[in-house]
Amino acid sequence: MRLAFATLVIALAMLAAAGCGGGSSSADKAKTNACNAVSDIQTQVNTLKGLTPTPGSVDTAKTALTKISADLKTISDSAPEVKGSLKQELQTANSSFKSQVTQIAQGITSAGSVTAAVTALQSAGTTLATSYQNAFAKVGC
Repeated sequence: MRLAFATLVIALAMLAAAGCGGGSSSADKAKTNACNAVSDIQTQVNTLKGLTPTPGSVDTAKTALTKISADLKTISDSAPEVKGSLKQELQTANSSFKSQVTQIAQGITSAGSVTAAVTALQSAGTTLATSYQNAFAKVGC
């Protein structure tokens, strides 16, 4: 009798645990989304840093900058749901890096010629790599 009762209690506890904790919390999902975006930004910055100054590089740079902008939006949308100190780290890094991306994107897209855009690309990768490191180095993803 005692064994049957213990088995029933354990079964009910397992059932309750499966029902309550079966999925990730919204904070966990937000952290995952934000940290994945931080990682993708690094990938896109590396793409920009590795570009050679050719006319075809302009399109590649625009694509990378578009992806970075989407990642920054993901971080902005997700960070408020993240728990702990990571929330503030993400928000601060995102804000700081976003202003750099905006300046660089304007420099590339507003260039009056392909030559000017290529010249802007030459420094964009290095500048963004430094900005990324300064902004996201302390983010604990």
